[in-house]
Amino acid sequence: MSEAAHEARLEGRLAWMVRWIPARVRRVFSRLRELFPWTPLGVVLTAAAYAALEWFAYAELDLVWLVVGYVGLGLTLLSPITVLAAAVWLKLRGPLDDAGEQFTLETGVARATGFRLPSLWYLPLVQIRWQWLTPPAARVTPTREARALSERVEVTDRGRFEHIERLLFVSDPFGISRVTMHMKQQRALEVLPRVGGLRNLPSLTSYASGDAVPHPMGLEDGDRLELSRYTPGDPARFIHWKVLGRTRKLMVRRPERALSVARRMAAFMVAGPDDDASAGAARLAIERRLLGQDWTFGTDLEPGGASDEGTALSMLVSSARGRARGGDGLSAFIAAVLARGPASLIVFAPPRPGPWLQRVVAVARGQRLRVVIAVDGVRTEDAPPWWRRLLSFTGLPEGASGEELEDVVSALSRAGAEVAVIDRGSGRMLGEQHRRGIRALDAGALASAPAAARTGVPS
Repeated sequence: MSEAAHEARLEGRLAWMVRWIPARVRRVFSRLRELFPWTPLGVVLTAAAYAALEWFAYAELDLVWLVVGYVGLGLTLLSPITVLAAAVWLKLRGPLDDAGEQFTLETGVARATGFRLPSLWYLPLVQIRWQWLTPPAARVTPTREARALSERVEVTDRGRFEHIERLLFVSDPFGISRVTMHMKQQRALEVLPRVGGLRNLPSLTSYASGDAVPHPMGLEDGDRLELSRYTPGDPARFIHWKVLGRTRKLMVRRPERALSVARRMAAFMVAGPDDDASAGAARLAIERRLLGQDWTFGTDLEPGGASDEGTALSMLVSSARGRARGGDGLSAFIAAVLARGPASLIVFAPPRPGPWLQRVVAVARGQRLRVVIAVDGVRTEDAPPWWRRLLSFTGLPEGASGEELEDVVSALSRAGAEVAVIDRGSGRMLGEQHRRGIRALDAGALASAPAAARTGVPS
């Protein structure tokens, strides 16, 4: 090995050590901090109890401060010892039931997972709670039953996970001490989008032209029954001679465009912000076979598509990882579908604008698309400032923003797409009059809105 190569290798090792040592030190420090039983409040109370003994009880011979100091010091020493002993016992004991089989959840639906921990009811100064690190965006509610704590969890985003990682907190009711532990469970988890009140989607079947096929890959045209004026280039054999002799007008027979239900359907899930309701509509279409017999389903991560229910649902669950590239695979998906023949195109889209909207609009200008947007209600007011939420104890308003939803619908409609908006909670279609009423509420002009809009009756 040359001297230059040797020096380069040493520099590389040195740079790796420089990067590795701080990360390693941070991990060790973080783990020690999690195992340190005193909280900042506990450290302050311990110091205050010791100061009360030294400066007031002993120095002034004050019996009141002597009692206060000993009680405070005893509490701030007993609580961490009890919490630390409970944490060690839970680490050694582990969960009571640790079933390893795969299970399925739905977004927004709380369900018991079978995970149980000892409640440690015999230790009065110990409380146990935990949260999920993997998957994220989960709300855990421990419930006490038969001297054990059972887990109920509600996950807010779809996805597939190979394991569940929990962060366990063992603390006392006064906030003096706390110990944090990690628990990793090798259990596969699949989170499907919730269907909710969606029972029936708008008709997903569309109409294609007729019965007679002049070319295997061409348009389906019916019998030549319609008449129109002759234009240069029309074949002479289609001239209607009887009409010419009767009216002295040169007319030609053109094919009647008979309408029949499209035989092939292609659906695509566009991942984006707040797309869980639309994903629920896509799940309903797949599970209830609303796409017909010959169908294809694709996502941004799998633009090649699939035609069986199991693979399509798996692709739908995994599509949440492709929100950053929402709509990026739509063009490739449509090209692959149309290469096998004409098909009706359906897109399930989120209710909020984003980079995906420009991509879908660009495709809609060249293809006839039907877009299905599902929402969890529509809010008319913006989120209040944080200080108002703090003073009034109210959270963020629920539902999709009416203004953002209207921006999405308007952009897609101007591009030529047929847009349907559905409420997942009630399963109702939100027509133009309903959305007009929402805009009137947002502008404070409900009195001038149409009656159907004021009553919220969908068109």
